[in-house]
Amino acid sequence: MNFTLGRMKPYSTRGVLYVLLVVLSVVFTMATALSVADFLKILFGEGDAAAVPSVNLVSRWLDGLYAWLISFGRLNALLLFSVIIFVLYSLKNVFGYLAAVQIATIRTRVVRDVRNSLFRKAMRLPMGYYDRNRKGDVLSRFSSDMIEYDESILGSVQALLSSIITMVLYLAMLVYLNVKLTLFVLCMLPLIALVIAGLSRRLRKRSQAVQEMNSRLISMTDETIGGVKVIKAYTAIDFSNHRFREFNRDYASRRTAMFRRIDAASPVSEFLGTVIVIGILLFGSWLVMGGDNGLTADLFISYVMLFVLMIPPAKELSTGFSQIKKGHACVDRIEAFLAEKEEDSQVKSFELRVKSSDGAAVELQHVSFAYTEGVPVLKDICLSVPRGTTLALVGASGSGKSTIADLVCRFYDPQEGMVLLGGVPVRSMPLAELRRRIAVVAQDTLLFNDSVAANIAFGCPDATPEQIEQAARAAQAHDFIMQLAEGYDTNLGEGGSLLSGGQRQRISIARALLRNPELLILDEATSALDTESERLLQQTLDSVLQGRSAIVIAHRLSTIRNADSIAVLDHGTVVERGTHDELMALGGRYADLVKLQTL
Repeated sequence: MNFTLGRMKPYSTRGVLYVLLVVLSVVFTMATALSVADFLKILFGEGDAAAVPSVNLVSRWLDGLYAWLISFGRLNALLLFSVIIFVLYSLKNVFGYLAAVQIATIRTRVVRDVRNSLFRKAMRLPMGYYDRNRKGDVLSRFSSDMIEYDESILGSVQALLSSIITMVLYLAMLVYLNVKLTLFVLCMLPLIALVIAGLSRRLRKRSQAVQEMNSRLISMTDETIGGVKVIKAYTAIDFSNHRFREFNRDYASRRTAMFRRIDAASPVSEFLGTVIVIGILLFGSWLVMGGDNGLTADLFISYVMLFVLMIPPAKELSTGFSQIKKGHACVDRIEAFLAEKEEDSQVKSFELRVKSSDGAAVELQHVSFAYTEGVPVLKDICLSVPRGTTLALVGASGSGKSTIADLVCRFYDPQEGMVLLGGVPVRSMPLAELRRRIAVVAQDTLLFNDSVAANIAFGCPDATPEQIEQAARAAQAHDFIMQLAEGYDTNLGEGGSLLSGGQRQRISIARALLRNPELLILDEATSALDTESERLLQQTLDSVLQGRSAIVIAHRLSTIRNADSIAVLDHGTVVERGTHDELMALGGRYADLVKLQTL
């Protein structure tokens, strides 16, 4: 509850107003119930005000109301009483509505704040977190966990707060009306509490297991839909259906078992409440017939009505505690996610003296890195990219080419050695500043469900239409963009689904060129292009890269012939370094790769 109370603290003023409005709503409800005694006396004509003993303030107030009403005659008194009841009930509903508006505002804003915190955390988590965790598990924090938090925790807090206020006021009035009868009621309450506690036992653990299964279900669904082409191609539809069906059946059975316990709280508490009502009727009737001067027949009727009105909030109270027990699992998951260590964006101070090469844009000094301890990906890498030159990285898949790009962008930090940008260690630079100086065209092109112009200007919100068009022309994208239905205003669909692979890649290259970065990283930038498009784009890149610092990662060796320097990686180490002609003359690993691609 500390997590939720902390999130509700900024809205404490609304909370106080909510409590006040609930109190007013309950007060008018009680006034309506207490007035019933006078209605019965007027209806049946049982005596007059003087004949009824006044034992307390409530009784005297009711006597006074009865005397005033009956002075107008019995028929007129009934009409006046109807108007009073109508006014009291209307005020009760008005205050109840205003209270609901206040708590709804608090509830929606708390959900908004928590969801904002989750998204902010997701953006600040290191890439290693996403390597270790399923995407569906992260998505479930925003979907099912937030729905569960809203319904089970915030909804229950609302119900508990309203129920507690209502029950306290009702109990106070019941005590005032008759202490003996109320003590009888209070003796029965611990029995209800023990029964509800028994039903709620182990509910938190069961709910946590269900939430974990739900995140796995989302992951399985996301993975299956994303790979539906492969599933169809390998005729694995029946296998996928069977796997999903089995897991979904287990998930459903666990949810059913959990809800059995939750749903049992309401009828059990209602049954026990009915038992207490019967007890009150018997004990209260005995007091009235025994001549107890603290309880008259009409006051006893009002007492019973107040107690019956107290049963629904008591029922909500028991259900609310069960729901909170259930909802604690999603709170634990949300808190665990928010407690994850963020990407280190702070400036670091280094005692190590940096010796950078003169004029180097990027340097890797004795860099070693491993995603998993004991399984090195890069081993003692020493590379430099002089300003205004292009370094090409080639090698077999898994040799560490893309990892070098990730280290330069500081998606990861090396276990040993240092990466420098412009002679400054990247770990001593704020992340925002570092990444503003770099533009990346990744192997897996990511476009957003937005217009062409918005995708090119992503990260550069102040870009003018002229600048966007200039970047598109440089990436050989302008011509096909103008052939789209709405040109630069055409929406590209989910993931740029309306474009071909080559077109998506050129949009991505235009996005990078628009930033005019200090360092341009092309990670298989031409991999999705056909031969003709690759040739045209390569001509553009050759002109764009003139005088620009760049790292180009390529499997197609024909695209990096003009690079100023080529580094050949093999199993995480640099085995060759030189220009295209120098490496071909060497007749080593690079020459073998060129010959293989030529064949």
